[in-house]
Amino acid sequence: MKEIGSEFWTIDLDNFDNDLNFLNIGKDYKLLMSGRTAIDYVLNEIDDNKKNVYMPDYCCESMVQPFIDNNYKVEFYKVDVINNNYSIDIDYDCSVFFAMSYFGYSKSNMDNYIKEFSKRNVTIIEDITHRLLCDNNHSSYSDYLICSLRKWFPVLSGGIAINVKDSFKNNLNNYSVNNYYLDLKKRAMDLKKDYMNSNIDAKDEFLELFKESNELVSNYQNKKIDDVSLKILKRLNIEQIRKSRINNCLLIEKLLCDNSHIHLIYKYENGDCPLFIPVFLNNRDVIRKDLILNDVYLPVHWPNDVNSDNEIYDTELSLICDQRYSEDDIKKYISKLIEIVGD
Repeated sequence: MKEIGSEFWTIDLDNFDNDLNFLNIGKDYKLLMSGRTAIDYVLNEIDDNKKNVYMPDYCCESMVQPFIDNNYKVEFYKVDVINNNYSIDIDYDCSVFFAMSYFGYSKSNMDNYIKEFSKRNVTIIEDITHRLLCDNNHSSYSDYLICSLRKWFPVLSGGIAINVKDSFKNNLNNYSVNNYYLDLKKRAMDLKKDYMNSNIDAKDEFLELFKESNELVSNYQNKKIDDVSLKILKRLNIEQIRKSRINNCLLIEKLLCDNSHIHLIYKYENGDCPLFIPVFLNNRDVIRKDLILNDVYLPVHWPNDVNSDNEIYDTELSLICDQRYSEDDIKKYISKLIEIVGD
C-alpha cells in the first residue's frame, strides 16, 4: 500500500446489485449531491416561520451553512464526546432540533434527546452520516434524516435526504448535476487509482484536482446525485464493507489497548459500524505531521470553523478503518503511529 488515508480512488465494480436496500430507511428518500444539499432540501420541505435551530457545537461548518443560507438563527449546545456528556436543554425554544451521533458508535447516539424534543412537536433533523451502516442507524422519533454518502463510499457525489414519516413534496425536477465538478472529481479518482496501483506518479496532479473539486462542493443547492455515483452505490457489497470496517476496528482496538499515550474515545459494541476510530491525543497536530511524512494521512473532525471552545477540536484524531485496507495495512500504519507516539 503506497499510502493510507485521504480521498477514495476509483474502484472496479463487482457484479453485484444491492438494489439500494440499505437506503430504504423511512417512507421516502431523495439522492442528492452532498450532505449539505440534503440539509438544504429538507429545510425547503419544512413549513417553519420561526427558523431557529438548536445543534451541536461539535460539527462541520458545512452542516451549519445551509441553515445560515436559509436564514435560520443557529444556537449550539455543548457536546463533550470524550466523556459522552451532552449539555442539552430539552426545554430550549427552537423550531428545529438537529441531532447527530459520532463515528458509528451507538454510545454517542442522541436518541433520548430526540425523543424528548419530539414530544414538544419540534421538527427533528438527524444527521446519520456517522451511523449509516450501524444496525440501529437512526431514531424512529426523527422527522428527517440526512447523510453524506461520500464519507463512506468511492462515489463522485452523494448525499441522501430521508423523510421518516411521509413523502417528500419536491420531486427534484428543478435539480441538476454539476458536470464540471464531476469531471474534476472523476479525473482525480482515476489518477489516484493509477497512482495506488503504481502505474504512474501523478500525486501532485490528483491532489490539485481533488482540491479544485472540493472547492466546488460549496455550490451545493439544487444539485442531485450523478448517474455514475448512483451506479456505484447500487453495485456495492454493503455487508462486506461493514464486515471489513468492523474487523479493522477490532484489530486497531487490540493493537492500542495497552497504549498509555493514545486514548480510544469509544469501544466497539455489537451493532456498531465505525466510520473512523476517534482517539484523543496530546500534541495531536505534531503527531499528525509526523504521520504525513510516513504517507499516513489521518483526518481530524473537524477544523474548528464554528468557533467553539470545545477541546475535542484540538485533540481528536480519526484513525482509518475503512474497506480499502487489509489487516496488514492496518498493522503497518498503527505500528508507525505507536513508533511516533510511544508505547
